[in-house]
Amino acid sequence: MTLEALRDGDPRHVGPYALLGRLGEGGMGVVYLGQGPDGTRVAVKLIHARMDADAGFRRRFAREVAAAKRVARFCTAPVLDADVEGDVAYLVTEFVEGPSLDDVVRASGPLTGSALDGLAAAMAMALRAIHGAGVVHRDLKPSNVLLSQVGPKVIDFGIAQLADAEMSSAVVGTPAYMSPEQVSGSPIGPASDIFSWGCTVAYAAGGIPPFGSGSVPTVLMRIINEAPDLRGLSGTLRDLVVAALAKNPAERPTAQDLMDGLSASVPSPPSAAPPPATPHNAGMAGGISPDAAGQGATAPSAAHHSTTTPGAGAADASGQGAVGPGAAGSSAAAPGPVGPERPVPGAAGSSAAAPGPVGLDGAGSDEGAFGRRRKLLAAAAAVVVAVAGTAAALVWKGPGGSAEGRSPAAADATAGDGGTNPAGTGNPGRTATTATPAPRNAQNPLRAQDDVRFYAPAELGASRQATIWEAGNRRVDAELMRKLAAVPHAVRLNEPEVRAKVEETITGAEQSGGGVPVFLINYMPGSECRPIGASDMAAYQDWIKGIAGQINDAKAVIILEPGSLVKIAGTKDCDPQGSPGQRYKDLRQAAQTLKANPNTAVYLDGSQDLYPGTETMAERLIATGIDKADGFFVNTAGHQRTDKAVAYGKKLSACIAVRLATGRTGCPADATVDPARMPHFVVDTSRNGQGGWAPTKHYSDPQTWCNPPGRGVGPRPTTQTQEELVDAYLWIARAGTSSGRCRRGTNGDKDPERGVVAPEAGEWWGELALERAKLANPPLR
Repeated sequence: MTLEALRDGDPRHVGPYALLGRLGEGGMGVVYLGQGPDGTRVAVKLIHARMDADAGFRRRFAREVAAAKRVARFCTAPVLDADVEGDVAYLVTEFVEGPSLDDVVRASGPLTGSALDGLAAAMAMALRAIHGAGVVHRDLKPSNVLLSQVGPKVIDFGIAQLADAEMSSAVVGTPAYMSPEQVSGSPIGPASDIFSWGCTVAYAAGGIPPFGSGSVPTVLMRIINEAPDLRGLSGTLRDLVVAALAKNPAERPTAQDLMDGLSASVPSPPSAAPPPATPHNAGMAGGISPDAAGQGATAPSAAHHSTTTPGAGAADASGQGAVGPGAAGSSAAAPGPVGPERPVPGAAGSSAAAPGPVGLDGAGSDEGAFGRRRKLLAAAAAVVVAVAGTAAALVWKGPGGSAEGRSPAAADATAGDGGTNPAGTGNPGRTATTATPAPRNAQNPLRAQDDVRFYAPAELGASRQATIWEAGNRRVDAELMRKLAAVPHAVRLNEPEVRAKVEETITGAEQSGGGVPVFLINYMPGSECRPIGASDMAAYQDWIKGIAGQINDAKAVIILEPGSLVKIAGTKDCDPQGSPGQRYKDLRQAAQTLKANPNTAVYLDGSQDLYPGTETMAERLIATGIDKADGFFVNTAGHQRTDKAVAYGKKLSACIAVRLATGRTGCPADATVDPARMPHFVVDTSRNGQGGWAPTKHYSDPQTWCNPPGRGVGPRPTTQTQEELVDAYLWIARAGTSSGRCRRGTNGDKDPERGVVAPEAGEWWGELALERAKLANPPLR
């Protein structure tokens, strides 16, 4: 989910804070992205009126604010301001921009190596600060840990209570991460948070909650009676998690014990062969979690932060300076998507730390508390940087969503000459070379022959669904899923570490007999409305060079950054500080790097009909160098029927041709168009078999792009389009992944059209995939 526009009933100001958009809504109230008088972006929780009117609640709220203000800032989202006496009660915290740990693990699989160690250390630091203020969090879980640009931060003290206050015996928390004492209704203290720390670290390492899933009673009984699943953990970190998950709270270490043990430990080894994962979109942002009722929200993500290149390790991080508190700002984005739901990249990088004595109580060391703190900060500075660089690198919230994704390997990306491979895309299977100017016989693989065959990568979401339904005697549905899985689709490159994915695709295409692979590149920093720093863009361009070098002379089609020409900093409804000209320059450079390969075709973002408009898109494509690319793509964010998408593409192509030939502005209807100067384009037909959706009910925000009902997959990928300007129909979006939670302007999590709570953006949704397969036009065969 992206930052939502303010609704009709939302205030525009609360106290001195201007409200820019909605971050989410939970049981206590609505969380907004706000801006203070000094321009600082903050998260503002506006308390629900039904609670606000309760004098008892106001007293409890005042105690909560007083407690939260005592918590030290490091590794937490501090409370900046509050009003518990005015007409409307509200709480203001630092705005933390970045995905939640839950988002990252769902998107890219378990964390490994220094990313995992850094996460564990940061959460232990946060708990020490929280407990030191006399507060118990009581709901520490993966969705309440944000991977910000400066490292992991623990958020949401919405249900935290003073440790020395009278505690309720009510069960409060998220079942999979609750302590045994929470389950039994016993008194809660700091040890309960330590148990939740262990559960959260175990989830980050293994990709599943340590006590499994299932019904709430089943999970709670496992917490009380069974041993945890600690897959992915080893060495000292595993020992610390085992201690933290002791059933008896008196046997658990303190937060300080955890910090001491982590500061002395040898970093966990990175995984050499990370397991597959399911890309997911949605990054969580905000200093206050909106999911007091289990509901998350996202704001547009930050771009690359680490000065190390995407995919490279964070080795030799010493000397880079200490990691301190702070958060990047964000700007409100225009409502609606600019592309399919963006998945969130996983953590990458590895860093070394000197081995030392291990122990919960710091045995073997005679240093004092200050020395232990200094030692931990030195160790954490390196490991947290690895997480922070990845956490900030959020990307396209689009159906990147099958389970074909990989958790990134923490690899040493070095080139053969001993230099660092900046893109993190080299690999031992193929020789990655620096892209060189294309030879004169360069050709677009989509135009090289009459009948092009596309490479079909594994679609694990559909394949696994078929297996499940087959076992459940849903044979007809299972067969449809197998047919869906067999259709060629774009391979997403949207993480720091993509070497394995590029290698697997290129090699697979060659071994399959020369099918043409389609790559969807979705990693440009600041791609939705925000400006980006020069160092971050330099890292992105190096990443692009690595991909180009790895593809080399193999055939490939590149769909370059959907949405990148729709929401641009410096344009209407976006951050006014940015420059459209810089975006055009950055895209030109990326396209030219990829086009230097002899058999690579590159298509730029052409958006879709009506938004932002033909004239606007023509102007932006010309500025981006459409005459140097192979063309543009349309319909990745929509469900327009193929004929309508083609009509829009022709209109846009004609406008570009006229403007290039005459220098005129707009799209003059009286101008003569030279067909030879009209750019070609490709159409995304992955979800347009039944065309766009128009709701029969009235909604204040119909979100027609969001999991529209009654839609089907469209024409299969082919170059036989019978249209001179249309190089191909492609499946760029994912037919079986959710657009996110679609509320359509209503309250609650359920989609009022479907009557269910949809999976988060980018997650596989079997019933949605089945609906689109059944309504395929033409039918799946």
